[in-house]
Amino acid sequence: MAFAQLTQVFYEPSAAFAALKERPRAWLPLILLYVASLGLMIWYFQTVDMEWMVSNSFPPDMAAEQREAAAKTMSRGVMMGMGIAGVLVGTLVVFCLYGFYFWLAGKLASMDLSFKSGFALAAWASLPGLIGVPLMALQIVTSNGQLAFENADMLSLNYLLVHAAPHTPWAGIASALKLTDLWFIALCAIGLRTWTGKSGGTCAVIAALPYLVIYGAWASYILIKH
Repeated sequence: MAFAQLTQVFYEPSAAFAALKERPRAWLPLILLYVASLGLMIWYFQTVDMEWMVSNSFPPDMAAEQREAAAKTMSRGVMMGMGIAGVLVGTLVVFCLYGFYFWLAGKLASMDLSFKSGFALAAWASLPGLIGVPLMALQIVTSNGQLAFENADMLSLNYLLVHAAPHTPWAGIASALKLTDLWFIALCAIGLRTWTGKSGGTCAVIAALPYLVIYGAWASYILIKH
């Protein structure tokens, strides 16, 4: 049954989450996200110009001695391994945090929502992120090996609007925020409303709160420090 919801979540999310309510399993979207992310990661590190990447990985004001020492640890295999580990572990950690967050928010808002349901909700709501995969692939294939991985996402706020230079204060947050994050928040709100029956406003606030807190704190830190 879950296979039918893979496309339905894009055009009829309420019906998709209604079908998933009784058995909110996360394995199918998790596999798709892993395959896409790992495929891009491996392809990137197999084709990137390592000499170019290493020389562009450090801030301009970094001491030459530190730059040289750090560069020695940045082999293709090491960097690829770190990227793969980041995808494997990071994805699970994020979804686990969302599972705990939705469970806790459910308790506070009198919602009947388990950790498993929260985990699955985050996984299914992340599927629109796959839209960026062919765009990232296009970036990689046309870059001649000279592309920072964080600049490959054509749906990031930095690529679309900010255009912050690497190693500048706003580059990190602008690269982390993506156009599909709004879709993720909307799907989480729809899923919460479908599964719990709470008002759309309550569900929207719960879905958006992690972004408001995390990125609000990040932006505040940048403003204070710079």
